[in-house]
Amino acid sequence: MDYQQLSDAQLLESIRGNDTTAFKVLYDKYWEELYIKACKRVDKDEAKDMVQEVMTTLWRRRNDVIVHDDGQIARYLHTAIKYRVISHYAYSANEVPNSDLFDALNSQEFANALETKELSELLEQEISRLPPRMQQIFRMSREDDFSITDIARQLSLSEQTIKNQLTEALKRIRESIKQNDYGDWVFVFILLHYASH
Repeated sequence: MDYQQLSDAQLLESIRGNDTTAFKVLYDKYWEELYIKACKRVDKDEAKDMVQEVMTTLWRRRNDVIVHDDGQIARYLHTAIKYRVISHYAYSANEVPNSDLFDALNSQEFANALETKELSELLEQEISRLPPRMQQIFRMSREDDFSITDIARQLSLSEQTIKNQLTEALKRIRESIKQNDYGDWVFVFILLHYASH
């Protein structure tokens, strides 16, 4: 079998049959672009770990992930990397429910939440409440898609300062959203939505 000629959907079908070769082909196909995406937000070692976690979760959940067309697996993986980056800043490691990731991405609640104007407006409202410098850093990261290195260079600050500011911004937003009786998944949903626009 020429695995390189298989579509993503066909590869996933083989992976469901515990075909490790098919998994390696899929892994190799997406590893670099996922790694580059993660490197925009975290350092290289963390980015490698995140890609490894996402792909390991895909293997572990291989019988649960539903793919209807070839573009969907790429969207799942890119959304999963976004989630890992956000959770990296927003939660301590032992609070992140890795095993729930693909369940959430498959849920109707996820699809509905991404389209909820009210949640987007809530996030914008919370960002506007941040201190001016913290808000500037957050917007540069989320809206302008600047890397931590780029932000640090432009603002003449250390990369650690930028990381600290992003972490604090996300913590404040998370707390505020929880006070509005929204759960943690909603926090992740609207940040994913925000990061994708």
